[in-house]
Amino acid sequence: MNIRDTAVERTPPSVAPALHVENLSVGYGRSLVLDQFSCSVNPGEVLAVVGPNGAGKSTLLKAISGCLRPRSGRVRFGVDELTGLSPDRIARLGVLHVPETRDIFGGMTVFENLQVAFDNLNEPSNSRHAFDEVFDLFPLLATRRDEAAGNLSGGQQQMLAIARALLGRPRLLMLDEPSLGLARIVFREIYATLERLRRTGLSVLLVEQNASMAVKFADSAIVLVNGEIALRGRRDELMQNEALVQHYLGGRPDIHATAGDD
Repeated sequence: MNIRDTAVERTPPSVAPALHVENLSVGYGRSLVLDQFSCSVNPGEVLAVVGPNGAGKSTLLKAISGCLRPRSGRVRFGVDELTGLSPDRIARLGVLHVPETRDIFGGMTVFENLQVAFDNLNEPSNSRHAFDEVFDLFPLLATRRDEAAGNLSGGQQQMLAIARALLGRPRLLMLDEPSLGLARIVFREIYATLERLRRTGLSVLLVEQNASMAVKFADSAIVLVNGEIALRGRRDELMQNEALVQHYLGGRPDIHATAGDD
């Protein structure tokens, strides 16, 4: 059984929960970073949140995953109220967060990193098939399974971070800057893997500074500026507006190409 088959079996798009963020305000100390933010991620869809540094993108994911407590507002995932739950409980409900920092254990091997993630997110069972599935998605990790994770390149560490989240059988995968600091060929490879996952019906909330890549990949997108929504819409609507592309997305000659094009 591969991860695609398993994901479809566990989370058919027709019954996958939707994420609803309602009037969320979040800050640090006296500073308000997100102000009355609302969005939804529909079952089986990809929502991209893009914007400049300091816009509140990472803060949004931290609030949804329980790493930050909102000042007001609520977060629901299907029938489950996530507001106020611990990160561990939220992860066990199927909302998995891959942070910008990746948070791998550099002194442990690739396999040990995966084993720790599996043990934390699953009931005791045979993990062999689960590991085979992520190695099928990321073959390079299989070849380096006995090497220290700290010796991996940035792109390989990103693959490992995503693989660990997938061992939790996510119903919603939240990715914070998956292309940050990576060579173009490497982040294209990671996005190709994400495309395989979206075809299973997995819902994705994607935060990116690489706005053009993110919008091309997503079903819909939100432009976040200074903690507030400057623009939102479906991908085709956003991409057809040349003025918007230039102003918000940093228009480039390949802006209308697909994520896998050269």
